[in-house]
Amino acid sequence: MRPESISLSQKRRRRSLARGRLTLFMGLFGVAFILLTFGYIAWEQRNRLIQRNEDDLRNAAFFLADHTARLLEVTDLTLKQAAALMQGQSWDQIETSKPLWQQLHAVQAALPFIEDVWLNDPSGRLRLTSEQFPTPSSNVSGRDAFSAQAAGDQGLFIGEPILGRVTKTPTFMISRRLQNGSAEFGGIAAVTVSLSYFYDYWSKIRLPKGSRVALLRASDATVIAQYPPPPDGLSFAPIDKSAFDTALGSASQAGLYPFISMGQERAGAYRQVGAMPLYLNVSMPEDAYWTPWFVQTRLYGAFALIALFALLALTALASEQFHEQAADAALLERQVALRTSELRTETAALEILNRTGSVLAAELDLDRIIESVVNAGIELTEAQFGAFFCGASQGGKEHYGKFEPAGLRDTFAALNIRDIGAPAFQEGKAVRLDNIAIEQGHDGTPFTLDATSDTPVIRSILAVPVVLRTGETHGILVFGHERAGMFNRRSERLLAGLTAQAAIALENSRLYRNAQSEIEERKQAQTQQSLLIRELHHRVKNTLATVQAVVGATARSAVSIDDFYQAFVGRIISLANTHSLLTEAVWQTASLREILEKELRPYNDTRGERIVLNGPAVDLPSEAAVPIGMAIHELTTNAAKYGALSIPGGKVAIAWEAEPVEDGTRLKLVWEERGGPGVSAPTRQGFGSRLLHRVLATQLNAKVELDFRPKGLRVAIDAVLKQARFPEMGV
Repeated sequence: MRPESISLSQKRRRRSLARGRLTLFMGLFGVAFILLTFGYIAWEQRNRLIQRNEDDLRNAAFFLADHTARLLEVTDLTLKQAAALMQGQSWDQIETSKPLWQQLHAVQAALPFIEDVWLNDPSGRLRLTSEQFPTPSSNVSGRDAFSAQAAGDQGLFIGEPILGRVTKTPTFMISRRLQNGSAEFGGIAAVTVSLSYFYDYWSKIRLPKGSRVALLRASDATVIAQYPPPPDGLSFAPIDKSAFDTALGSASQAGLYPFISMGQERAGAYRQVGAMPLYLNVSMPEDAYWTPWFVQTRLYGAFALIALFALLALTALASEQFHEQAADAALLERQVALRTSELRTETAALEILNRTGSVLAAELDLDRIIESVVNAGIELTEAQFGAFFCGASQGGKEHYGKFEPAGLRDTFAALNIRDIGAPAFQEGKAVRLDNIAIEQGHDGTPFTLDATSDTPVIRSILAVPVVLRTGETHGILVFGHERAGMFNRRSERLLAGLTAQAAIALENSRLYRNAQSEIEERKQAQTQQSLLIRELHHRVKNTLATVQAVVGATARSAVSIDDFYQAFVGRIISLANTHSLLTEAVWQTASLREILEKELRPYNDTRGERIVLNGPAVDLPSEAAVPIGMAIHELTTNAAKYGALSIPGGKVAIAWEAEPVEDGTRLKLVWEERGGPGVSAPTRQGFGSRLLHRVLATQLNAKVELDFRPKGLRVAIDAVLKQARFPEMGV
């Protein structure tokens, strides 16, 4: 062989060897690369699984702690509201107050996580429970939620989990201390929360297999609730308190820490619940990553010789995991936002009810009570307007209304609220109409007309009765909106709590007004009685003085015992008649016409022409009635003995007139006799003359003129009658 051929063959061999070596090197490099890549990917995947588990623990701890904190905020508001509702009442009043129980029952029904609301006195005795009325016998003095508050104000205290004495279900108490006026322990307001609520909610959170969720107290690491729950509901897995305390020492609000529980190494994330000494602990086994990591590593080993497929598989798996994690984070964020919005809405509603309850508890004015209730109802239901209508007993008229915008008032005024709210007026039932533009009344006519360019249309209507403790419907609250379907069952439930507060406030206002009226009536009655006693004393003295004067004057003018008797008896009867007229008017006034008619009626003829009375109605005050009555009696007696009434053809005419003057009423009275025996002036002054001149002039400052005309006696009396000083009787 030629040297050129050998050299070429060697070169080819060397190139082949080099190519083989290169191939081997590349193969070895490829194997090494694949092994290193596989190992690196496997290691990184392990770290990623561990990191993802830690992130899941942190996120779950944050979300669940935030959810628990908001539940406890709502619970705290509920306990404060219960304390405000019982303000100013004794425990005996609280125990028998059905309206207060109804309010507590409404609060319990509004909050699904609350199993019961309790009010316990300082001895631990259960005085009111939202679950049952009347309250069953129970005592919580042996429970830590009571004893801790009794020892000192613990704020919002979370008690240890227990089995319900009646329901036999796991639960725990949340209590707040009540204080009396002297800042001493006055009992507790508490709620019981069922652990099943937490279990149902926690079960919806996506966590790795073997995860455990626990709510615990920081002071003693007592587990309040744990998921998954133990078979008996209370035998919770213990918490490594020393490891937990060490973790709290480095980060008091949130962190990660390893610990051993029941012989198993676990990794846990904790988060403080708001500012309370409570923590939410989410943990999983330390080797929780092993199973998914092993599965993934075995998959990678099967495809280790095909690096591209392995890389693609890892990339696809990583992408899927990223999308899953992003989806989980988005779901958690949406749930947090939804729950936060719901809790904020309920918290705002409770704050409105609590604020309104405080205002109504301190208010007694009816108008301001109704205004506060209507404004609170608008705020609770987000209505555009609200109005209060009086009950059927008061005509069902509108008492107060608030309209935004103001143009809705005219549209609302066109509605027949008595027809729309008939069930509320008559049966005490709430009325909710989602669109009254298409609803019809009982006679088939629509409730409202179609909208125009300048007139809005009311579509949503909610009418709720205000029912008093007597069962009477005091009135109804009506709320409305231009949008259809604005109100729902939640609106009815909130307004039911508001109307219960309003009913109590209206009852208090009515009782206050009745009490004030009764006090005023008693004052008037006492004043009236005092005046009556003084007036009676004065009248008796005057009557006795008058009788004494009549006796003396009659004795001086009488010529015999019989004459004295007849004259004295006649004058006493006249005095008695005048007093009878006065007592009929409660010693205020006596009618002048009635005095004349009583005195002259026996001398009138059947046709009533012998005695002529002509004058307006005049009421004589008691100071003038007695002297004028006796003067009329003396004139009548004189006419019957010596004057016109002594013979059948004689007549007597009495005319008078009255006109107002500055001091009272001026009375001018004329007595005129005709057709009797001839008249001449008397030779001596008798009792009648002295009465007319002296008594009338002295007591009434009257001017008296006597004219003894031959054809008949004429007497003119001019006196000013003072206004009666005795007050009118009150009813």
